Amino acid sequence: MTTSRCNYGPDRWPSFEYDGFLVRRIMLSRTVVICLFIGALGGCAARAPEWQAFDPGGKVDRPGLQGVWENPATGHLVQFTSFRTDVFHRLDDFCIRDTGVVPPYSLYHLDARRGELSLHYYDYRSRASLLQAPLVFRRVSALSETCASEEAGTGSRAAPSQLYELITRTFDRFYRFFAVRELDWAARKARFDERARVLQTDEQLFDLLAEMLEPLGDGHVNVTWSGRAFNAAAPKLRTRLRNVWAAARTTVSEGDFVPAWHRAVLESIYPALDPDSRRSGAAGALEWGTIADTVGYVRINRFSGFTSANATRPVQYDSLAAALSQMRKDLMPSTLLIVDVALNGGGSDAAAQLIAGYFADIRRPVLRYEAEGSPSHTIFVAPVEAGERRPVLLVTSEVTASAAEAFVLMMRAFPHVTHLGERTRGDLSSLLPKPFPNGFRVTLAYQRVLDDEGVSYEGVGIPPERMIELFPDTNLTAGLATAVAGLARRGLR
Repeated sequence: MTTSRCNYGPDRWPSFEYDGFLVRRIMLSRTVVICLFIGALGGCAARAPEWQAFDPGGKVDRPGLQGVWENPATGHLVQFTSFRTDVFHRLDDFCIRDTGVVPPYSLYHLDARRGELSLHYYDYRSRASLLQAPLVFRRVSALSETCASEEAGTGSRAAPSQLYELITRTFDRFYRFFAVRELDWAARKARFDERARVLQTDEQLFDLLAEMLEPLGDGHVNVTWSGRAFNAAAPKLRTRLRNVWAAARTTVSEGDFVPAWHRAVLESIYPALDPDSRRSGAAGALEWGTIADTVGYVRINRFSGFTSANATRPVQYDSLAAALSQMRKDLMPSTLLIVDVALNGGGSDAAAQLIAGYFADIRRPVLRYEAEGSPSHTIFVAPVEAGERRPVLLVTSEVTASAAEAFVLMMRAFPHVTHLGERTRGDLSSLLPKPFPNGFRVTLAYQRVLDDEGVSYEGVGIPPERMIELFPDTNLTAGLATAVAGLARRGLR
């Protein structure tokens, strides 16, 4: 699985990154079933397994690998034969074949003594280091009859009421954050069950699910069907912008108003930068410059899309690494660094880890992933070349979400980094994507992301050490630029 995390941003609520490609208003996101790798920067825990590669599209002849394997914690079955690899999603007596929700596995570790198989995939680098809790399978005798039947195809059909029952039961089984999100799921489901029994169309089902899931406020809960997309995130800033747009009574549509506001906020920073100091790289994902000659400003716009085209992961990695190297060279004379992820809605955890390495002082544990049925896994970040010693001010807002929040946890582990601005979104968990009959697809949050002290910020967001309002009602567009200019003047004072 690629670690696709949701990309949030004021100009795109919601959009998602999947296998290095930005897919607007599509559910596939920060897919969360297998792990993410980037070798040199993150270490594995002690006694990490030796990962071996295989071609999932070709003959699978690795010793001990052929057969059927199951992970009940996520509802996945994998069947290896001499000719192919098949992935299934099972929930009791329901089974459906996967045709692309889960990316192809390409790495495995077989622990014959324990009878466990771990499956992963290549990401930015070929050397495997886990960046999420590993997914662990155990061997089963054979596929169930439902998985082996023709009805297991993703083109299968079901009555809307039956599909409602399958999807809500999937949340019963696999969604991990009802308590954190303060939703009495059993009571809510009971209120919707009667309405579900009289559903006549898939469109009615989509609307019912959207209404039912909305109170979660979880940006990693998504439902898509027939070109329609629902995302459960409830950003307050987005609501404020909608109110501003409505009050303006403009002929500009809301869909155009919000991206225009976003661009204006980004551009408001430019006048504060020293003339001719502004640079960008990695297809605009990274921007930097200096303020008053001594302060380096780095803005990370996203943790995805590091080339202008849909390039492969290694090509994207090279583009990002080149931009980071140039950024470091240009900002070497600076005595203070401001790193701005206030408008960063996420992307790839691998990119977050790579970039964090450019601000690390020494190799440190930075965060931990936990998932039911998987061992707890600690992530380390090591400095790239010489360690960073200059003070770093990290700026966040409510827009900062998903992989951007993983980046925040990484940066907060460094003693020379001070976190300022606004509380982040609180959408840290990995996504578990699930296909269903009638073309429905769902993602739900299932994995806990903890900081280096074991604290979870799911649902509440990561609080800064010093609160600074970045988007006040009186200065909604230029508030962020004003705050950055003030930080450059005052530093840590």
